[in-house]
Amino acid sequence: MESYRFMELVEKEKGFEFYQAFRDEVDWVIGGKGGTYWFSVLKDQSVKETYIGTLKDGVWADCKVKGKGKKRTVTEMPAGSTIKRIEERAYFMQDAEWVKGRKPRLVQDAHPHYHYVYGMGDKALDVSEAYGVSIAYSDLKDLPAGFHLRYLYTGKDVEIPD
Repeated sequence: MESYRFMELVEKEKGFEFYQAFRDEVDWVIGGKGGTYWFSVLKDQSVKETYIGTLKDGVWADCKVKGKGKKRTVTEMPAGSTIKRIEERAYFMQDAEWVKGRKPRLVQDAHPHYHYVYGMGDKALDVSEAYGVSIAYSDLKDLPAGFHLRYLYTGKDVEIPD
């Protein structure tokens, strides 16, 4: 079985969830607790779709949930696809060439983070000092790709989605 950084983080914190906030009131919620991991897309604080991966006895079961109530649909997804999506987003841009080899500046604020800058501020990436996840990104050539941290929860404050 493949080992993932996010799974290790969830285990260490006994639950972990954070929100990457984009333009137009869109949030991506990335979380995990126990053997369950999720990636939700919210628009105007309403869940549009959630990818859920459950690891049991070394086997992944993944699905996509859309809608609520009678309009709710559940679609089976490829095994392990949710955790791969989470890894990609939780550690967004950290392996990019423009980040490698750069010495980040530690920013001590409400959520201490390492700040990477490319060029004259053309691109920037913030990585949580405590948790190692990507909490902010900006690119002057791709404004819609930019996000910032909205919320972060650990331990008993993390709730598994329905």
